[in-house]
Amino acid sequence: MHLAQELVAYVDRLATLPDVYLKVRAAMDDPDVSIAEVADVIATDPALTASLLRLANSAFYGYARKIESINRAVSLIGLEQVHDLVLATSVTAMFSGIRPQRMDMARFWRDSIRRGMLAREVARSKRGHSPERLFVAGLLADAGHLVMYVAVPDLMALVLDTTPSEGDTLPDVERRIIGCDFAEVGAALTAKWQLPVTFGVLIGSQLQPEAAGDSAEAAALLNLTSAVAARSGGASEYEYPLHHRSEALAGIEVADVEAVLPSVEAQMEMMQAVLATA
Repeated sequence: MHLAQELVAYVDRLATLPDVYLKVRAAMDDPDVSIAEVADVIATDPALTASLLRLANSAFYGYARKIESINRAVSLIGLEQVHDLVLATSVTAMFSGIRPQRMDMARFWRDSIRRGMLAREVARSKRGHSPERLFVAGLLADAGHLVMYVAVPDLMALVLDTTPSEGDTLPDVERRIIGCDFAEVGAALTAKWQLPVTFGVLIGSQLQPEAAGDSAEAAALLNLTSAVAARSGGASEYEYPLHHRSEALAGIEVADVEAVLPSVEAQMEMMQAVLATA
């Protein structure tokens, strides 16, 4: 049986966050950092610069005038939001070369982007949430599975080949066979990378939102959007487990989340191109 931290320690030897993200994070740890200083750090990486400019000029934000400089993009979007978008582009680039057996990476990224965009759109309709933070939490919510497919492929194959019993969820089977579930592994990954604590709380509590304490509403929102996104992504033997209290905790119903889905689907191709996962 494996602990989530053991699996993450194995994969950490294969994938580490790029230096430019670490420099951006270090700059933002300085309370006196200026927009120009953050922009200068981002500008040292041409690929990241291009991705952020494409994103700033996309329908994701919908600014009327073209944004031609990183300095302007950071000014409009905001420092915390830029951190989260730099993290999103860094993670997708970092995992792009990983091709686990029995894992369809094209589908993995489509599902991840759909989930992240859906979480962002729902968060925009509710006060008290950071849409970009929910976007990245949604994008990374299933990263634990990527770790598990790489670290313990034989055990994941056994999980996939196990016929679900009545009432079984995928996390139930993972805990029985591997010793931990994808949400635990995802939270351990965010801790290993020293990401803002919010990400670990949301990803680790997505299956049990009540465990997120003060972040229970956001965790419930992630649970709801993940369930809706999973259903939209195609049939599976295991449905993503919608928590019975998520609607009450998030203050929004499944039908309200489903109503946002068409606008998300219309932007999927654009976002895949921006994040270079298409």
